[in-house]
Amino acid sequence: MKMKSSRWFVLAGLVATSLVFAKGGPESLQGKAMPAFTMTTFGGQKITNASLKGKPYILDFWATWCGPCKAASPLMQKLHTTYGPKGLKVIGANMGESPASAKQALGYPKEHKYTYTFTKDNDGLAGKIGVSGIPLFIFVDKTGKVAAVKTGYGPGADADFEATVKKLL
Repeated sequence: MKMKSSRWFVLAGLVATSLVFAKGGPESLQGKAMPAFTMTTFGGQKITNASLKGKPYILDFWATWCGPCKAASPLMQKLHTTYGPKGLKVIGANMGESPASAKQALGYPKEHKYTYTFTKDNDGLAGKIGVSGIPLFIFVDKTGKVAAVKTGYGPGADADFEATVKKLL
């Protein structure tokens, strides 16, 4: 019985993965309108793509267990601090958490003194747009079109992300 359920789980994973690749993943959104979404902030407020209309924004898909995700957070804060007054909205889209780590995630912004927006329970949105690895950053322009999709965070990313943001403004 246990072997049968394991096979089912593997099969479901393969089907899900093939569907992600079939639709091209988040990179296929570049140049297209960001699909409709609703996110909930850590404080309980709703954010939608409609509520962000006319504003450039970054969706930063991250998790507490992801080292590169956490390494990117200071840059997200810097972009928020520098370009927020010019209209940029930075949104940390938390996903992929266990019940225990979801509780940790809620304390993450306060613990690190981050003031940009954080949202929770984004697994559905991540699945809808084909997020298969994090950190993943989606840069959306004022018209609601995806200007850039960047996966991962490492050397050179800060200058690259800042140049991308400047093009959004």
